[in-house]
Amino acid sequence: MKISTRVECGIIALIDIAVNSENGRAVSIAGISARQGISAKYLEQILIALKQANLIRGQKGSKGGYVLSKEADKINFSEIINALDLTILCDSDPDRDEVQEGYKATVNNMLWDKINLYIQEYTEKIALADAAARCALTPVGEGEYMYYI
Repeated sequence: MKISTRVECGIIALIDIAVNSENGRAVSIAGISARQGISAKYLEQILIALKQANLIRGQKGSKGGYVLSKEADKINFSEIINALDLTILCDSDPDRDEVQEGYKATVNNMLWDKINLYIQEYTEKIALADAAARCALTPVGEGEYMYYI
């Protein structure tokens, strides 16, 4: 399975917003860009898709930026992934072997459909709040080494 950088950066941006938008404080694109090393122009495109999916909302003004549109524990990874790329968690039908025939149908039914179904179910169980809590425990940059000369 190949996950696009759009999906990866979108998930990272949402986690950043969840971690840094305490008490309804808006998170700016520039802030996310600086903390996560993602191009601000690229983030703009991603955040538009997340806004259209009603996962975030924008706040205007001098302290404007983005906040989650609902609680982080009410947003699951399946919603996030589908907002950014509908082809990753494509629908599978584990009982379609009666309709299809041949080796390809058998492989689809026994392997790919089961994997897709597992991924769908797994991503529905993981909440944004879970990832945000884990990331909040690990400061940005931890694990990186500082070399002194």
